[in-house]
Amino acid sequence: MDESLINQSIKRALEITQKSYSKDETLSMLEFGDEFEKPVAIMSLKNLENKNEAALLINNLTGCDGRIREAAALKISEFLKTPETAEFFYDEKSVDTILNGIMDINPNVGRALIEGIKASLSLQKLILKPLLDRILNIIEKLKILSDTPFAENKLKNTKNHAKNKIVFNLYWALETLYYTDFNNSYNKIFEAELLEILNFTSGYIDYTIREKAAKVLSKMDTPPHDLLQKLKNDENFYVKNQLLC
Repeated sequence: MDESLINQSIKRALEITQKSYSKDETLSMLEFGDEFEKPVAIMSLKNLENKNEAALLINNLTGCDGRIREAAALKISEFLKTPETAEFFYDEKSVDTILNGIMDINPNVGRALIEGIKASLSLQKLILKPLLDRILNIIEKLKILSDTPFAENKLKNTKNHAKNKIVFNLYWALETLYYTDFNNSYNKIFEAELLEILNFTSGYIDYTIREKAAKVLSKMDTPPHDLLQKLKNDENFYVKNQLLC
């Protein structure tokens, strides 16, 4: 990049970080701002007064520059920790967008959103069913990869970008599952789906997936004995450790 352009960028960055945004300016920036200024404007957002304002924020969680997505995730997580603002994200579209954000290629986005989910019991309930559906869909994609010649080599191939993306999504989906309320008695209707997920993930070739399966299993009141023993005796220390600590 030309030195003059670098200097201009530095000067603009300094001006933006020193700028004090009004609420109206911030909301306008959420809708019409550029990639350079949006992250700073998002982080300056101090409160939400209604669902329309929340919608402007969550629209920046996907399909944007990585810095914008990360800033949006941090702010959404912050608002999920307060009941009065958390309820603005309980509609179907917001829940679906949050699930997309959890599986963002930038792990900081998913990590921030999970922190918010931990604090919102209502969202933990609302997100469970669509999350289970997502996980089962991901598993079907991995089964398709397995149902091919040389499946073992294909699944082990660390350069297989399509497979790695699916596994990445499964990893973060399982991490989120742990922080839902799947273990509560009124969610026993999902036992069959949960068992199907654990049967697959407890034997998956990638140990990070088995580790997340063990983590979910550790939260169950009455975990299936066969799966419990299987993962307690896993060859990988990190998998076993989830059930031994």
